[in-house]
Amino acid sequence: MGYANRRDQILRVLAAAHGAARARYLSADRTARRTLARMVEQGVVQEHPGRVIALPGTKREVIVARQMGGLICCAHGVVACGLPTQDTPGPNVHVLVSTTPRAAPLRTTCHHIPDLYVDPLGSPYADAETMLITFMRCAGPLDALIALDAALRGGLVTKDQLRARLHGNRNGPLRRLLDRANPKARSLLETIARYELEEAGATPEVGVEVPIGELDLLLGRIDIETDGHEFHSQRADWEHDRHRDQWLVAHGYTPLRLTSRQVLTHQTVELVRPVAQRLGYWPDREA
Repeated sequence: MGYANRRDQILRVLAAAHGAARARYLSADRTARRTLARMVEQGVVQEHPGRVIALPGTKREVIVARQMGGLICCAHGVVACGLPTQDTPGPNVHVLVSTTPRAAPLRTTCHHIPDLYVDPLGSPYADAETMLITFMRCAGPLDALIALDAALRGGLVTKDQLRARLHGNRNGPLRRLLDRANPKARSLLETIARYELEEAGATPEVGVEVPIGELDLLLGRIDIETDGHEFHSQRADWEHDRHRDQWLVAHGYTPLRLTSRQVLTHQTVELVRPVAQRLGYWPDREA
């Protein structure tokens, strides 16, 4: 086998390994080691500390996971699963490990799991259940709830699967947070608005079906819609929203539309509370 064939074989293995692997899993013999050294010299691949070989452009989180012999979890894992987050994950990478390496890369947080199995050429990401549980422990409750709602709605996990791994008093807060998750939530905006209303003492219904479709949040007879520009910017969408509001008013509902900016800047309660109080739908905590 010539150099080109050996090079292409290594490139295929790296591609299947999400772009990075330790050199010892790519070069089992002297010929393969020479091939790999030549590939590094030519810039076909890059060598990182810990003898990790990576394709150019490989995500830093993958390289870090290979260096530590662990699995990516928390925020970077959430994003890799296609779940929404309020903010883009920062440079700090959270990695599941069975033992902490002597020299862990900078901006890395370790989560220890005894007897963790890691396929050195398999996915560098933790499974969905483990990733969500670690994220629930690391993130704030709202961020965790956003990921949970989306994961449940998409069928990535079930509540029973997560609850089965949350035993004991230590996990009581996580079980209570899991109880608040709702697979009917259709967007990050809905989850944020619902969470903040609940924290203020109101408990809206989620995904209520009426003849004209599904309502985002229903507080008494107030239909709270969290309008992201992406799905409400076309003329047909605009007209549909007007027809929808007309039907709601005719049937005794009060439509209240919040913009994505209002929800993302945490104005939900201050906008909803006065309307709900005037209409008698805001809970009286002193009653």
